[in-house]
Amino acid sequence: MKQIIIPIVLALFTLQAQAQEGTAELSKPSRKGFIANVQHNGDQYQITYKMAGDKKKDVISYETYNFDKDLKFIKSEQSQEPKASKEDEPDRTQDIMYAQVGGCSSFDVLSMKLKFIKKSVHQKWDYKNQYYKTDKVLSNETIKPKNDAGSLIGLAAFNNPTDGSLFVIALGDDEEDKKATQFLILTAATDADIVQKKMDIEGSQSLVFADQLKNGDVVALFAPNDGSPDLSAYTYLRYAPDGTLKNKCAFKSPSPNMIVTVDCEQDNSVFFCGTSTKKDDAYNRVFGNFAGAISNPCYQSGENKMDEKWTKRSEQRMANFHLLKFTGNNLDFASNEPIAAFKDKLKAAEGEKHPDAYEGKKFSIESFTVTPQGEYLIAGQLTGKVKTGSSKVVITAKSYEDIVCMQFDKEGHLKAQYATNKMNNDKKSEIFPVIQRFVPSKDGKSLYWDILEVKGFKGYENFFDAYNDLPTFYPKYFPRIAKLDLTATTIGSFKVLGDEDYYVSKDYDPIFNQADNSLVYIGSDENNKNLWLAKYVFE
Repeated sequence: MKQIIIPIVLALFTLQAQAQEGTAELSKPSRKGFIANVQHNGDQYQITYKMAGDKKKDVISYETYNFDKDLKFIKSEQSQEPKASKEDEPDRTQDIMYAQVGGCSSFDVLSMKLKFIKKSVHQKWDYKNQYYKTDKVLSNETIKPKNDAGSLIGLAAFNNPTDGSLFVIALGDDEEDKKATQFLILTAATDADIVQKKMDIEGSQSLVFADQLKNGDVVALFAPNDGSPDLSAYTYLRYAPDGTLKNKCAFKSPSPNMIVTVDCEQDNSVFFCGTSTKKDDAYNRVFGNFAGAISNPCYQSGENKMDEKWTKRSEQRMANFHLLKFTGNNLDFASNEPIAAFKDKLKAAEGEKHPDAYEGKKFSIESFTVTPQGEYLIAGQLTGKVKTGSSKVVITAKSYEDIVCMQFDKEGHLKAQYATNKMNNDKKSEIFPVIQRFVPSKDGKSLYWDILEVKGFKGYENFFDAYNDLPTFYPKYFPRIAKLDLTATTIGSFKVLGDEDYYVSKDYDPIFNQADNSLVYIGSDENNKNLWLAKYVFE
Protein backbone atom coordinates (compact mmCIF):
# COMPACT_ATOMS: atom_id res chain seq x y z
CA MET A 1 0.00 0.00 0.00
CA LYS A 2 2.81 2.48 0.85
CA GLN A 3 4.33 2.04 -2.57
CA ILE A 4 1.04 3.12 -4.10
CA ILE A 5 0.22 6.01 -1.72
CA ILE A 6 3.61 7.76 -1.78
CA PRO A 7 3.67 8.53 -5.55
CA ILE A 8 0.11 9.94 -5.35
CA VAL A 9 1.05 12.26 -2.48
CA LEU A 10 4.18 13.41 -4.31
CA ALA A 11 2.17 14.10 -7.47
CA LEU A 12 -0.34 16.20 -5.54
CA PHE A 13 2.46 18.13 -3.83
CA THR A 14 4.14 18.85 -7.18
CA LEU A 15 0.88 20.11 -8.70
CA GLN A 16 0.19 22.40 -5.77
CA ALA A 17 3.71 23.82 -5.91
CA GLN A 18 3.44 24.43 -9.66
CA ALA A 19 0.16 26.39 -9.48
CA GLN A 20 -0.97 28.83 -6.77
CA GLU A 21 -3.96 31.17 -6.57
CA GLY A 22 -5.06 34.11 -4.41
CA THR A 23 -8.07 36.45 -4.24
CA ALA A 24 -9.09 39.77 -2.72
CA GLU A 25 -12.52 41.37 -2.53
CA LEU A 26 -12.72 44.53 -4.64
CA SER A 27 -14.26 47.72 -3.27
CA LYS A 28 -17.37 49.01 -5.04
CA PRO A 29 -15.50 51.93 -6.73
CA SER A 30 -12.81 49.49 -7.99
CA ARG A 31 -15.43 47.12 -9.39
CA LYS A 32 -16.72 49.93 -11.60
CA GLY A 33 -13.21 51.04 -12.52
CA PHE A 34 -10.44 49.25 -14.38
CA ILE A 35 -6.87 48.02 -13.89
CA ALA A 36 -4.50 50.95 -14.46
CA ASN A 37 -1.14 49.41 -13.51
CA VAL A 38 0.47 46.08 -12.64
CA GLN A 39 3.81 45.75 -10.82
CA HIS A 40 6.05 43.12 -9.27
CA ASN A 41 8.25 44.71 -6.59
CA GLY A 42 10.55 42.33 -4.74
CA ASP A 43 8.34 39.74 -3.09
CA GLN A 44 5.08 41.59 -3.68
CA TYR A 45 2.58 41.82 -6.54
CA GLN A 46 0.70 45.12 -6.80
CA ILE A 47 -2.47 45.56 -8.85
CA THR A 48 -3.72 49.16 -9.12
CA TYR A 49 -7.28 50.06 -10.11
CA LYS A 50 -8.42 53.47 -11.31
CA MET A 51 -11.64 53.84 -9.37
CA ALA A 52 -14.90 55.10 -10.81
CA GLY A 53 -16.81 58.14 -9.53
CA ASP A 54 -14.27 60.95 -9.95
CA LYS A 55 -15.73 62.81 -12.96
CA LYS A 56 -16.98 65.66 -10.77
CA LYS A 57 -13.88 65.76 -8.59
CA ASP A 58 -10.55 67.51 -9.04
CA VAL A 59 -8.57 64.31 -8.39
CA ILE A 60 -8.21 60.84 -9.85
CA SER A 61 -8.55 58.06 -7.27
CA TYR A 62 -6.68 54.76 -7.25
CA GLU A 63 -6.72 51.62 -5.13
CA THR A 64 -3.74 49.26 -4.99
CA TYR A 65 -4.13 45.62 -3.92
CA ASN A 66 -0.96 44.02 -2.49
CA PHE A 67 -0.19 40.28 -2.53
CA ASP A 68 2.87 38.46 -1.17
CA LYS A 69 5.04 36.04 -3.17
CA ASP A 70 2.65 33.18 -2.41
CA LEU A 71 -0.31 35.29 -3.63
CA LYS A 72 -1.70 35.80 -0.16
CA PHE A 73 -3.59 39.10 0.00
CA ILE A 74 -1.88 41.59 2.35
CA LYS A 75 -3.76 44.90 2.13
CA SER A 76 -5.24 47.55 -0.15
CA GLU A 77 -4.13 51.18 -0.27
CA GLN A 78 -5.88 54.22 -1.72
CA SER A 79 -4.15 57.13 -3.42
CA GLN A 80 -5.01 60.19 -5.47
CA GLU A 81 -3.45 62.52 -8.00
CA PRO A 82 -4.71 65.85 -9.34
CA LYS A 83 -6.39 65.90 -12.71
CA ALA A 84 -4.59 67.55 -15.58
CA SER A 85 -6.25 70.91 -16.28
CA LYS A 86 -6.84 72.76 -19.52
CA GLU A 87 -3.79 74.86 -18.66
CA ASP A 88 -1.71 71.68 -18.35
CA GLU A 89 -3.09 70.30 -21.63
CA PRO A 90 -3.79 73.25 -23.96
CA ASP A 91 -5.85 73.04 -27.17
CA ARG A 92 -4.03 71.45 -30.05
CA THR A 93 -4.33 70.82 -33.77
CA GLN A 94 -3.72 67.30 -35.08
CA ASP A 95 -2.95 66.50 -38.73
CA ILE A 96 -3.91 63.02 -39.91
CA MET A 97 -2.98 61.32 -43.18
CA TYR A 98 -4.46 58.02 -44.31
CA ALA A 99 -5.23 56.12 -47.50
CA GLN A 100 -8.30 54.20 -48.63
CA VAL A 101 -9.96 52.91 -51.78
CA GLY A 102 -13.45 53.59 -53.10
CA GLY A 103 -16.01 55.35 -50.97
CA CYS A 104 -19.53 55.25 -49.59
CA SER A 105 -21.65 56.22 -52.60
CA SER A 106 -23.20 53.74 -55.02
CA PHE A 107 -20.77 55.05 -57.64
CA ASP A 108 -17.56 54.11 -55.85
CA VAL A 109 -18.36 51.50 -53.18
CA LEU A 110 -16.97 48.84 -55.53
CA SER A 111 -14.07 50.99 -56.67
CA MET A 112 -10.41 50.19 -55.97
CA LYS A 113 -9.16 53.65 -56.98
CA LEU A 114 -6.67 54.99 -54.45
CA LYS A 115 -7.43 58.08 -52.36
CA PHE A 116 -5.38 59.99 -49.81
CA ILE A 117 -7.29 61.81 -47.08
CA LYS A 118 -5.55 64.66 -45.32
CA LYS A 119 -7.50 65.82 -42.27
CA SER A 120 -6.79 68.55 -39.74
CA VAL A 121 -8.76 68.48 -36.47
CA HIS A 122 -8.97 70.77 -33.46
CA GLN A 123 -8.87 69.04 -30.05
CA LYS A 124 -9.70 70.22 -26.55
CA TRP A 125 -8.80 68.65 -23.23
CA ASP A 126 -11.81 66.85 -21.68
CA TYR A 127 -11.30 67.60 -17.98
CA LYS A 128 -13.93 65.17 -16.69
CA ASN A 129 -12.70 62.18 -18.66
CA GLN A 130 -9.03 63.23 -18.87
CA TYR A 131 -8.37 62.86 -22.57
CA TYR A 132 -8.20 64.98 -25.72
CA LYS A 133 -11.51 65.19 -27.58
CA THR A 134 -11.95 66.35 -31.16
CA ASP A 135 -14.43 69.23 -31.22
CA LYS A 136 -14.26 70.21 -34.89
CA VAL A 137 -12.69 69.31 -38.21
CA LEU A 138 -10.68 72.22 -39.58
CA SER A 139 -10.07 70.75 -43.03
CA ASN A 140 -10.66 67.50 -44.88
CA GLU A 141 -8.95 67.18 -48.22
CA THR A 142 -9.23 64.17 -50.54
CA ILE A 143 -6.34 63.63 -52.95
CA LYS A 144 -6.64 61.21 -55.87
CA PRO A 145 -3.06 60.44 -56.91
CA LYS A 146 -2.23 59.61 -60.53
CA ASN A 147 0.78 58.54 -62.49
CA ASP A 148 1.33 59.72 -66.04
CA ALA A 149 -0.85 56.91 -67.40
CA GLY A 150 -3.94 57.40 -65.21
CA SER A 151 -5.57 56.52 -61.89
CA LEU A 152 -4.00 54.14 -59.37
CA ILE A 153 -5.45 51.04 -57.73
CA GLY A 154 -4.74 50.78 -53.98
CA LEU A 155 -3.56 47.43 -52.58
CA ALA A 156 -1.91 48.11 -49.21
CA ALA A 157 -1.36 51.08 -46.87
CA PHE A 158 0.71 51.31 -43.68
CA ASN A 159 1.40 54.12 -41.23
CA ASN A 160 4.93 54.60 -39.94
CA PRO A 161 4.70 54.02 -36.14
CA THR A 162 7.35 56.71 -35.57
CA ASP A 163 5.96 59.74 -37.41
CA GLY A 164 2.62 58.62 -38.87
CA SER A 165 3.74 58.95 -42.49
CA LEU A 166 2.22 56.64 -45.08
CA PHE A 167 3.64 53.80 -47.16
CA VAL A 168 1.26 52.69 -49.92
CA ILE A 169 1.52 49.92 -52.51
CA ALA A 170 -0.48 50.75 -55.64
CA LEU A 171 -1.07 49.34 -59.09
CA GLY A 172 -1.05 51.66 -62.10
CA ASP A 173 -0.90 51.63 -65.86
CA ASP A 174 2.56 51.36 -67.34
CA GLU A 175 3.72 54.69 -68.80
CA GLU A 176 5.48 52.94 -71.70
CA ASP A 177 2.98 50.14 -72.39
CA LYS A 178 -0.67 51.15 -71.99
CA LYS A 179 -1.75 47.46 -71.91
CA ALA A 180 0.56 46.60 -69.03
CA THR A 181 0.49 47.48 -65.34
CA GLN A 182 3.22 48.33 -62.86
CA PHE A 183 3.51 48.33 -59.07
CA LEU A 184 4.31 51.59 -57.33
CA ILE A 185 5.28 52.81 -53.88
CA LEU A 186 3.78 56.08 -52.69
CA THR A 187 5.07 57.69 -49.51
CA ALA A 188 3.34 60.65 -47.90
CA ALA A 189 3.55 62.75 -44.75
CA THR A 190 1.08 65.39 -43.58
CA ASP A 191 3.59 68.17 -44.23
CA ALA A 192 5.04 66.93 -47.54
CA ASP A 193 4.08 66.04 -51.10
CA ILE A 194 3.34 62.47 -52.15
CA VAL A 195 6.47 60.79 -53.48
CA GLN A 196 6.03 58.03 -56.07
CA LYS A 197 8.48 55.38 -57.31
CA LYS A 198 8.41 52.03 -59.11
CA MET A 199 8.72 48.88 -57.04
CA ASP A 200 11.86 46.83 -57.56
CA ILE A 201 10.39 44.04 -59.67
CA GLU A 202 10.43 43.24 -63.37
CA GLY A 203 7.87 41.75 -65.72
CA SER A 204 4.21 40.97 -65.24
CA GLN A 205 3.60 40.24 -61.53
CA SER A 206 0.91 39.81 -58.86
CA LEU A 207 1.13 40.89 -55.24
CA VAL A 208 1.06 37.74 -53.07
CA PHE A 209 1.28 39.37 -49.65
CA ALA A 210 2.32 42.59 -47.90
CA ASP A 211 2.67 43.49 -44.23
CA GLN A 212 4.39 45.91 -41.88
CA LEU A 213 6.96 44.77 -39.34
CA LYS A 214 7.19 46.20 -35.82
CA ASN A 215 9.92 48.70 -36.74
CA GLY A 216 7.83 50.11 -39.59
CA ASP A 217 9.55 48.25 -42.45
CA VAL A 218 7.23 46.82 -45.11
CA VAL A 219 7.72 43.34 -46.61
CA ALA A 220 6.11 42.10 -49.80
CA LEU A 221 6.06 38.94 -51.93
CA PHE A 222 5.38 38.90 -55.68
CA ALA A 223 4.59 36.05 -58.12
CA PRO A 224 4.94 36.04 -61.92
CA ASN A 225 1.70 36.09 -63.88
CA ASP A 226 0.42 33.49 -66.31
CA GLY A 227 2.57 33.43 -69.46
CA SER A 228 5.85 34.13 -67.67
CA PRO A 229 8.71 31.71 -68.51
CA ASP A 230 9.05 30.51 -64.88
CA LEU A 231 5.86 30.66 -62.79
CA SER A 232 7.79 29.80 -59.60
CA ALA A 233 10.18 32.76 -59.89
CA TYR A 234 8.86 34.70 -56.87
CA THR A 235 10.43 37.88 -55.41
CA TYR A 236 10.82 38.98 -51.78
CA LEU A 237 11.22 42.71 -51.01
CA ARG A 238 11.77 44.64 -47.80
CA TYR A 239 11.50 48.43 -47.65
CA ALA A 240 12.18 51.09 -45.05
CA PRO A 241 9.16 53.28 -44.18
CA ASP A 242 10.46 56.02 -46.51
CA GLY A 243 10.42 53.63 -49.49
CA THR A 244 14.14 52.82 -49.52
CA LEU A 245 14.83 49.22 -50.59
CA LYS A 246 16.59 47.29 -47.82
CA ASN A 247 16.47 43.66 -49.02
CA LYS A 248 15.62 41.86 -52.26
CA CYS A 249 15.65 38.14 -53.01
CA ALA A 250 14.53 36.41 -56.21
CA PHE A 251 13.78 32.82 -55.23
CA LYS A 252 12.24 29.57 -56.41
CA SER A 253 8.83 29.16 -54.81
CA PRO A 254 7.79 25.62 -53.76
CA SER A 255 4.67 26.15 -55.91
CA PRO A 256 3.65 28.50 -58.75
CA ASN A 257 0.50 29.35 -56.75
CA MET A 258 1.82 29.68 -53.20
CA ILE A 259 -0.46 31.98 -51.21
CA VAL A 260 0.77 33.56 -47.93
CA THR A 261 -1.54 34.50 -45.06
CA VAL A 262 0.82 35.42 -42.21
CA ASP A 263 4.36 36.59 -41.51
CA CYS A 264 6.59 36.96 -38.46
CA GLU A 265 9.94 38.59 -37.69
CA GLN A 266 12.29 36.95 -35.18
CA ASP A 267 16.06 36.93 -34.64
CA ASN A 268 16.61 39.32 -37.62
CA SER A 269 14.82 36.94 -39.99
CA VAL A 270 11.41 37.19 -41.63
CA PHE A 271 9.19 34.10 -41.86
CA PHE A 272 6.14 33.47 -44.07
CA CYS A 273 3.52 30.74 -43.72
CA GLY A 274 1.78 29.72 -46.91
CA THR A 275 -0.18 27.03 -48.72
CA SER A 276 -0.77 25.99 -52.31
CA THR A 277 -3.13 23.90 -54.42
CA LYS A 278 -2.23 20.62 -56.09
CA LYS A 279 -2.42 22.27 -59.53
CA ASP A 280 0.40 24.00 -61.40
CA ASP A 281 -1.61 27.05 -62.43
CA ALA A 282 -0.11 30.52 -62.09
CA TYR A 283 -0.76 32.47 -58.91
CA ASN A 284 -2.84 35.18 -60.60
CA ARG A 285 -5.17 32.59 -62.18
CA VAL A 286 -5.81 30.94 -58.80
CA PHE A 287 -5.92 33.90 -56.37
CA GLY A 288 -5.44 37.34 -57.97
CA ASN A 289 -3.78 40.31 -56.27
CA PHE A 290 -3.64 40.57 -52.48
CA ALA A 291 -5.42 43.72 -51.30
CA GLY A 292 -6.15 42.99 -47.64
CA ALA A 293 -4.16 45.88 -46.19
CA ILE A 294 -6.22 48.82 -47.39
CA SER A 295 -9.86 49.51 -46.62
CA ASN A 296 -12.94 50.84 -48.30
CA PRO A 297 -14.85 52.49 -45.41
CA CYS A 298 -18.27 51.27 -46.58
CA TYR A 299 -17.53 47.82 -48.01
CA GLN A 300 -19.20 45.18 -45.84
CA SER A 301 -17.85 41.78 -46.99
CA GLY A 302 -14.13 42.43 -46.78
CA GLU A 303 -11.61 45.24 -46.66
CA ASN A 304 -12.60 46.02 -50.25
CA LYS A 305 -14.00 44.34 -53.37
CA MET A 306 -10.66 42.82 -54.41
CA ASP A 307 -9.98 41.54 -50.88
CA GLU A 308 -13.35 39.74 -50.75
CA LYS A 309 -12.55 37.94 -54.00
CA TRP A 310 -9.03 37.02 -52.82
CA THR A 311 -10.36 35.82 -49.44
CA LYS A 312 -12.97 33.52 -50.98
CA ARG A 313 -10.35 31.95 -53.23
CA SER A 314 -7.97 31.50 -50.31
CA GLU A 315 -10.54 29.44 -48.38
CA GLN A 316 -10.41 26.48 -50.77
CA ARG A 317 -8.82 23.23 -49.55
CA MET A 318 -5.05 23.34 -50.09
CA ALA A 319 -2.67 20.49 -50.89
CA ASN A 320 0.65 21.75 -49.47
CA PHE A 321 1.92 23.78 -46.53
CA HIS A 322 4.99 26.01 -46.84
CA LEU A 323 7.31 27.70 -44.35
CA LEU A 324 9.81 30.26 -45.68
CA LYS A 325 12.67 32.02 -43.91
CA PHE A 326 14.53 35.10 -45.23
CA THR A 327 17.60 36.67 -43.67
CA GLY A 328 18.84 39.82 -45.36
CA ASN A 329 18.93 39.23 -49.12
CA ASN A 330 18.91 35.44 -48.82
CA LEU A 331 16.29 32.70 -48.68
CA ASP A 332 17.35 30.29 -45.91
CA PHE A 333 14.72 27.68 -46.79
CA ALA A 334 11.30 27.19 -48.37
CA SER A 335 9.66 23.94 -47.30
CA ASN A 336 7.00 21.95 -49.11
CA GLU A 337 4.96 19.66 -46.85
CA PRO A 338 2.00 17.62 -48.24
CA ILE A 339 -1.00 18.30 -46.03
CA ALA A 340 -2.36 14.78 -46.60
CA ALA A 341 0.48 13.48 -44.37
CA PHE A 342 -0.28 15.83 -41.45
CA LYS A 343 -2.86 13.54 -39.83
CA ASP A 344 -0.22 10.80 -39.46
CA LYS A 345 1.74 13.07 -37.12
CA LEU A 346 -1.21 14.22 -35.03
CA LYS A 347 -0.69 14.13 -31.25
CA ALA A 348 -3.80 14.72 -29.13
CA ALA A 349 -3.49 16.28 -25.69
CA GLU A 350 -3.42 13.70 -22.92
CA GLY A 351 -6.94 12.71 -21.86
CA GLU A 352 -8.66 14.21 -24.94
CA LYS A 353 -10.29 12.35 -27.80
CA HIS A 354 -10.74 13.15 -31.45
CA PRO A 355 -9.44 16.70 -31.89
CA ASP A 356 -9.35 17.61 -35.57
CA ALA A 357 -6.17 17.59 -37.60
CA TYR A 358 -5.31 20.32 -40.08
CA GLU A 359 -6.62 19.19 -43.47
CA GLY A 360 -5.83 22.14 -45.70
CA LYS A 361 -8.66 24.60 -45.10
CA LYS A 362 -7.89 28.17 -44.10
CA PHE A 363 -5.94 28.21 -40.86
CA SER A 364 -5.88 31.22 -38.53
CA ILE A 365 -2.37 31.55 -37.06
CA GLU A 366 -2.12 33.12 -33.60
CA SER A 367 1.47 32.47 -32.54
CA PHE A 368 4.85 31.82 -34.19
CA THR A 369 7.78 30.78 -31.98
CA VAL A 370 11.41 29.81 -32.56
CA THR A 371 12.36 27.18 -29.94
CA PRO A 372 15.69 27.18 -28.03
CA GLN A 373 16.76 24.34 -30.36
CA GLY A 374 16.13 26.46 -33.48
CA GLU A 375 12.91 24.68 -34.46
CA TYR A 376 9.57 26.36 -35.12
CA LEU A 377 6.11 26.23 -33.55
CA ILE A 378 3.09 27.59 -35.38
CA ALA A 379 -0.14 27.68 -33.37
CA GLY A 380 -3.63 28.75 -34.32
CA GLN A 381 -7.15 27.53 -34.96
CA LEU A 382 -9.15 25.87 -37.69
CA THR A 383 -11.72 28.34 -39.00
CA GLY A 384 -15.19 28.23 -40.51
CA LYS A 385 -18.44 30.21 -40.61
CA VAL A 386 -21.16 30.61 -37.97
CA LYS A 387 -24.49 32.48 -37.98
CA THR A 388 -25.17 34.54 -34.90
CA GLY A 389 -27.35 37.43 -33.77
CA SER A 390 -31.01 37.97 -32.95
CA SER A 391 -34.21 36.94 -34.73
CA LYS A 392 -34.20 40.37 -36.39
CA VAL A 393 -30.55 40.59 -37.39
CA VAL A 394 -28.52 37.50 -38.33
CA ILE A 395 -24.81 37.94 -38.96
CA THR A 396 -22.52 35.42 -40.66
CA ALA A 397 -19.23 35.62 -38.81
CA LYS A 398 -15.88 33.87 -38.91
CA SER A 399 -15.74 31.00 -36.42
CA TYR A 400 -12.68 29.77 -34.53
CA GLU A 401 -12.70 26.04 -33.90
CA ASP A 402 -10.25 23.29 -32.83
CA ILE A 403 -6.84 24.47 -31.63
CA VAL A 404 -3.75 23.25 -33.49
CA CYS A 405 0.01 23.59 -33.01
CA MET A 406 2.57 22.47 -35.60
CA GLN A 407 6.21 21.70 -34.85
CA PHE A 408 8.71 22.10 -37.70
CA ASP A 409 12.41 21.24 -37.70
CA LYS A 410 15.24 23.66 -38.55
CA GLU A 411 14.62 23.25 -42.30
CA GLY A 412 10.88 23.79 -42.03
CA HIS A 413 9.77 20.16 -42.23
CA LEU A 414 6.85 18.98 -40.10
CA LYS A 415 7.80 16.89 -37.03
CA ALA A 416 4.48 16.79 -35.17
CA GLN A 417 1.03 18.32 -34.98
CA TYR A 418 -0.43 18.86 -31.51
CA ALA A 419 -4.17 19.37 -31.13
CA THR A 420 -6.70 20.02 -28.41
CA ASN A 421 -10.44 20.49 -28.36
CA LYS A 422 -11.83 23.95 -27.74
CA MET A 423 -13.59 23.98 -24.37
CA ASN A 424 -16.53 26.25 -25.32
CA ASN A 425 -18.27 25.63 -28.65
CA ASP A 426 -21.39 27.78 -28.33
CA LYS A 427 -21.88 30.47 -30.98
CA LYS A 428 -21.02 33.34 -28.62
CA SER A 429 -17.63 31.72 -27.96
CA GLU A 430 -16.85 30.54 -31.49
CA ILE A 431 -16.68 34.06 -32.94
CA PHE A 432 -13.61 34.90 -30.82
CA PRO A 433 -10.13 33.35 -31.21
CA VAL A 434 -8.21 31.99 -28.27
CA ILE A 435 -4.87 33.60 -27.37
CA GLN A 436 -1.78 31.37 -27.51
CA ARG A 437 1.86 31.64 -26.48
CA PHE A 438 4.75 29.36 -25.52
CA VAL A 439 6.87 29.49 -22.38
CA PRO A 440 10.21 27.61 -22.15
CA SER A 441 10.86 25.26 -19.23
CA LYS A 442 13.73 26.03 -16.85
CA ASP A 443 16.12 23.70 -18.68
CA GLY A 444 14.96 24.84 -22.12
CA LYS A 445 14.29 21.27 -23.28
CA SER A 446 10.50 21.63 -23.23
CA LEU A 447 7.93 24.30 -23.93
CA TYR A 448 4.63 24.93 -22.23
CA TRP A 449 1.64 25.62 -24.46
CA ASP A 450 -0.20 28.48 -22.75
CA ILE A 451 -3.73 28.94 -24.10
CA LEU A 452 -6.12 31.67 -22.99
CA GLU A 453 -9.36 29.80 -23.63
CA VAL A 454 -12.32 31.98 -24.58
CA LYS A 455 -15.90 32.09 -23.36
CA GLY A 456 -18.38 34.40 -25.05
CA PHE A 457 -20.97 36.50 -23.25
CA LYS A 458 -23.85 38.74 -24.30
CA GLY A 459 -24.32 41.97 -22.40
CA TYR A 460 -22.08 44.84 -21.32
CA GLU A 461 -18.35 44.25 -21.60
CA ASN A 462 -17.45 47.08 -19.23
CA PHE A 463 -18.84 49.93 -17.15
CA PHE A 464 -18.75 52.39 -20.04
CA ASP A 465 -20.83 50.10 -22.29
CA ALA A 466 -23.37 49.68 -19.50
CA TYR A 467 -23.48 53.44 -18.84
CA ASN A 468 -24.13 54.10 -22.54
CA ASP A 469 -26.49 51.10 -22.91
CA LEU A 470 -24.38 49.38 -25.58
CA PRO A 471 -24.93 45.61 -25.19
CA THR A 472 -22.83 43.37 -27.42
CA PHE A 473 -21.08 40.01 -27.62
CA TYR A 474 -17.76 40.04 -25.83
CA PRO A 475 -15.10 37.49 -24.77
CA LYS A 476 -13.63 36.54 -21.42
CA TYR A 477 -10.48 34.43 -21.13
CA PHE A 478 -9.09 31.85 -18.71
CA PRO A 479 -5.69 30.11 -18.90
CA ARG A 480 -4.99 26.43 -19.45
CA ILE A 481 -1.51 25.01 -19.84
CA ALA A 482 0.09 21.80 -21.17
CA LYS A 483 3.72 20.71 -21.49
CA LEU A 484 5.23 19.85 -24.87
CA ASP A 485 8.23 17.52 -25.02
CA LEU A 486 9.75 18.66 -28.31
CA THR A 487 12.28 15.83 -28.49
CA ALA A 488 9.80 13.01 -27.91
CA THR A 489 7.04 15.04 -29.67
CA THR A 490 4.50 14.39 -26.92
CA ILE A 491 1.93 16.57 -25.16
CA GLY A 492 0.71 16.24 -21.58
CA SER A 493 -2.69 17.04 -20.12
CA PHE A 494 -3.98 20.59 -19.78
CA LYS A 495 -4.23 22.27 -16.37
CA VAL A 496 -7.06 24.83 -16.18
CA LEU A 497 -6.31 27.70 -13.78
CA GLY A 498 -9.24 29.05 -11.78
CA ASP A 499 -11.54 26.11 -12.59
CA GLU A 500 -13.43 28.37 -15.06
CA ASP A 501 -14.60 30.57 -12.18
CA TYR A 502 -12.15 33.42 -12.91
CA TYR A 503 -11.18 35.28 -16.06
CA VAL A 504 -7.96 37.08 -16.88
CA SER A 505 -7.70 40.67 -18.07
CA LYS A 506 -6.94 40.85 -21.79
CA ASP A 507 -5.36 44.29 -21.33
CA TYR A 508 -2.36 43.06 -19.31
CA ASP A 509 0.09 40.26 -19.99
CA PRO A 510 0.91 37.98 -17.05
CA ILE A 511 3.75 39.08 -14.79
CA PHE A 512 6.94 37.12 -15.52
CA ASN A 513 9.20 36.23 -12.57
CA GLN A 514 12.62 35.15 -13.80
CA ALA A 515 13.71 33.83 -10.39
CA ASP A 516 11.36 30.84 -10.49
CA ASN A 517 10.40 30.96 -14.20
CA SER A 518 6.75 31.69 -13.43
CA LEU A 519 3.86 33.75 -14.75
CA VAL A 520 1.25 35.42 -12.56
CA TYR A 521 -2.10 35.85 -14.31
CA ILE A 522 -4.40 38.72 -13.30
CA GLY A 523 -8.19 38.60 -13.49
CA SER A 524 -11.47 38.53 -11.61
CA ASP A 525 -14.64 36.49 -11.21
CA GLU A 526 -17.52 36.83 -13.67
CA ASN A 527 -19.22 39.62 -11.71
CA ASN A 528 -15.96 41.50 -11.13
CA LYS A 529 -16.40 41.37 -7.34
CA ASN A 530 -13.10 39.64 -6.52
CA LEU A 531 -9.60 40.25 -7.83
CA TRP A 532 -7.88 36.96 -8.71
CA LEU A 533 -4.19 36.11 -9.15
CA ALA A 534 -2.87 32.74 -10.34
CA LYS A 535 0.79 31.75 -10.42
CA TYR A 536 2.12 28.95 -12.61
CA VAL A 537 5.74 27.75 -12.41
CA PHE A 538 7.10 26.43 -15.71
CA GLU A 539 9.41 23.73 -14.35
